[in-house]
Amino acid sequence: MKIISKISYSLKQGLKGIFSNKTMSAISIVSVTSVLAILGIVLCIVLNINSFIETAKDEVNELRVSVNSELKEDEVENIETELKKITGVVSIKYQTKEEAFNNMKESFGDDDHLLDGVKNPLDNYYIVTIEDSSTIESIASKIEKVAGVTDIQYYQDIMENFLSTSNTVKKFGGIVIVFLLIVCLVLISNTIKARVYSKKEEIQVIKYIGGSNRFVVTPFIVEGSIIGFFGSIISVLICAGIYKYVIDNIQLSLNSIVGNVMMPFSSISLLLVSVLFITGIAVGILGSALSVKKYLKV
Repeated sequence: MKIISKISYSLKQGLKGIFSNKTMSAISIVSVTSVLAILGIVLCIVLNINSFIETAKDEVNELRVSVNSELKEDEVENIETELKKITGVVSIKYQTKEEAFNNMKESFGDDDHLLDGVKNPLDNYYIVTIEDSSTIESIASKIEKVAGVTDIQYYQDIMENFLSTSNTVKKFGGIVIVFLLIVCLVLISNTIKARVYSKKEEIQVIKYIGGSNRFVVTPFIVEGSIIGFFGSIISVLICAGIYKYVIDNIQLSLNSIVGNVMMPFSSISLLLVSVLFITGIAVGILGSALSVKKYLKV
């Protein structure tokens, strides 16, 4: 019963702190909302860039392995057998130079007559799809050792750029997110600090009559949590609205150029909501605790 009474007191005092100075509380919520909204937007950008990079990597995880055109059928089959033995190879598709030349003619459309009489310059080749694009270079070196292979082509520069960009985005995104968390913590800490300062005499009286540190701190922690909670709700709504607007407007115009490059909101909503709510409430609690700490010494 005593515990329930303390909890009830803390909740009442926390709510009282919010409503007793509505202007300061409103400014605090707006400040926290702004930082959390930026944090949410950065998180969405990082998730989408990483998703795009991973998708693009999967689309260039193929090697074109040319084979000697003079090889006999059983020798070509031996090459396929050797390729299948290589760890990381997912699928293999064989195409003759005649099929490849016909496909080239079809790509010319109405101008396919331009290739009439042209000697077929292509080779028979395999399209080798691998599981992990980051291993493409090591797999290519193994394929080079297979007898009968004359040439290997793959998007080495693109793959290296993708991997480099992916690592850079992850590092930069992590730094920005940590910076925003610190800013959010400072904002809430300063807001609660102003409230604590206005009640410093009341805190001293409570301490003189034997009030514990926990009894003094808890109402402020509740107040900081409420500020973080409301800031989280509003920031989630802002991020969801901006994301929906981008998908409904900008994404539609990009579909015809680069296809569907953005993740659906449903794919990131749970992570976004979790991060913003946990961050908002956590920094509210931590900021409150840090703000009231120095006034506990009487």
